[in-house]
Amino acid sequence: PLLAPSAVLPSAAAASDDNDQCRLYLAESTIPGAGLGIFTGVNLPSHTPVAEPDIVIPLADYEWHTAMAQDFHLLWGEYSWQTNEVSMETDMVVGSALVIGTGCMPNCNFALINAHEGEPEYGHAGLTRKDHGVTGFTGFHNQRMVTDRNIPAGGEIFVNYGEAWFTSRGEDMATVPFAANFDLVDEFLVKFKNISLKYQTSENPDFTKDLWSIVEAEARVIPTRTGSALPLTFEDMQSAQTVGAAESRLPYSMRTVEWLNENGRCMDNIRPGNSTIRDAGRGAFASRFIPKGGLVAPGPVLHIPNKAAMNMYETNPLTGNRDTTKESGKQLILNYCFGHGKSTLLLCPYTSPSAYINHSRKPNARVVWADDTTKNHNADWLQEGVEFLKQQEAIGLSLNFVATRDIRPGEEVFIDYGREWEKAWKKYVKEWKPPVDSDDFAPATTLQKAVLQQDDLLIPLRTISEQEDEPYPQNLVFYCHTASFGTSQDMA
Repeated sequence: PLLAPSAVLPSAAAASDDNDQCRLYLAESTIPGAGLGIFTGVNLPSHTPVAEPDIVIPLADYEWHTAMAQDFHLLWGEYSWQTNEVSMETDMVVGSALVIGTGCMPNCNFALINAHEGEPEYGHAGLTRKDHGVTGFTGFHNQRMVTDRNIPAGGEIFVNYGEAWFTSRGEDMATVPFAANFDLVDEFLVKFKNISLKYQTSENPDFTKDLWSIVEAEARVIPTRTGSALPLTFEDMQSAQTVGAAESRLPYSMRTVEWLNENGRCMDNIRPGNSTIRDAGRGAFASRFIPKGGLVAPGPVLHIPNKAAMNMYETNPLTGNRDTTKESGKQLILNYCFGHGKSTLLLCPYTSPSAYINHSRKPNARVVWADDTTKNHNADWLQEGVEFLKQQEAIGLSLNFVATRDIRPGEEVFIDYGREWEKAWKKYVKEWKPPVDSDDFAPATTLQKAVLQQDDLLIPLRTISEQEDEPYPQNLVFYCHTASFGTSQDMA
């Protein structure tokens, strides 16, 4: 089988030492209907990293390579970032970025935005373009989520998706309140308080409560974003008059650490580092003692029904369209997914720690299905076929990485990818040849940052004669950005 049966794990606290509290949990979000969310297990001051750093994986022009075929619907679209949000726009002209880990996990609550994503670094753990392992993993790494405010232990982590994320999704998101809606409610509450003070008397002691009931009832008649930003109870309304409508939502974003230990899955039992296997690049290392049978990392997955969606093609010079007879490669995300030679299905975990776990024929961990009580894991889906999964446009399966023996702090974690993978890897190593630009390759991101760090941004381009002595790397192409009739155009 592709995966072992589900296993009942010890509680999240059982995987760690008594004095080593789990810092980050994956559990049911406090936002109704939002599925999973991430929670801090410790008090986090402002400007503090939320978790271990993420990797960022480029997804190159996916729509073009798949020709938007219905069979290739990709759930990553709900979890991807624009390239300019992760400093990748100079390395990929058309595409998006997949931030595996905290870049995929947090929800958005405009009332309580408390964290943001930083920028990734670029590098391949000491490997160069002449090393055969360098093409197997992303160079964009060390992207950290950082807190914007103090977050108490048990608080859910929220980031700003941007209003466009919600407005582009139609009626389902039409009543999600934005930051401006909470501001409007604060203005309304000032007027409400003035009316209350004017008309509530000893003869009419319930005036304020009755008036608030009318406000709530009116807000339900025609649901709006501002109506949804109203305090949730009469007591919350009273509190909001002091702390604000947005801040009155804070108690609803909390879980107790005891609840998280019982119902959540610890996400920081492992941390990234350079692997002990050189050509593997980075690996996962135990950040605390993990007992046999204990949770190494949770692995909710995005399903890709047809792995041909990972194919990339050359361009037909006559039509400008993809040439499906000439495959040019695979999307890099393929290397972070599970599959089977006799199935078209791919399962791609989207938690950062699990993405670092490498292969060994002597593993100390294995992959199992999450147990039936796990949030967002539909055990009944396991009895269905690929055609069923093609119809599911939301996540619904989850894995767990589990220790097969005691794992000491600092020990690298491995799973067995399987003999088929190992055979394919050995074939790849035997046939691999360094790219033609391996001697002078320079990441566009690195060069762009070097330019931006100069005091004078008007650095002249080298002339043709100057490039004879000091050529630019072969892998780079320059674009001139020009304004034309109020629009921006790119000219190669």
